[in-house]
Amino acid sequence: ERDLGVDFQEAERLKLGLGTNQVSATKEKEIETALEKTLDVWTTGIELALGEFDKLDHLPHQIYLCGGGSSLDMLIDELQNSVWYKALPFTRKPVVSLINPDQVAGITDSTGKVKDHTYITAMGLLRVGLDTMQYAGGGNNTIREKLDKMLRV
Repeated sequence: ERDLGVDFQEAERLKLGLGTNQVSATKEKEIETALEKTLDVWTTGIELALGEFDKLDHLPHQIYLCGGGSSLDMLIDELQNSVWYKALPFTRKPVVSLINPDQVAGITDSTGKVKDHTYITAMGLLRVGLDTMQYAGGGNNTIREKLDKMLRV
């Protein structure tokens, strides 16, 4: 945003455009340079988030990324080629990849429009909502009644 002299929305558009090859070659290097400054912040954030699982003896070695920012090759490259994980309880080097919609258990995209990892957060929230509704509701309640109960309306 600052480095490129653009507002937040334009910076986000450029970031996502870089991950999907929708940025001109002349702008690409400038955007990559700006993003490299935040790469450490992203990897540190992942390390801190995983560090919160302090009750586990070992972390699973598969790490799935989702969301538009994970489309950035530089982020995946950094996670695959650096030693950010050394201070965490992994039994072996983690394998980092993008999650696919068909890997979200119990949620099926009947529209055929969800084709990649960018919608996984929404699918995950839907999964949590469904699980919560089943746990909270059971029985013959309508979806509306289950939602009202879940949201305490």
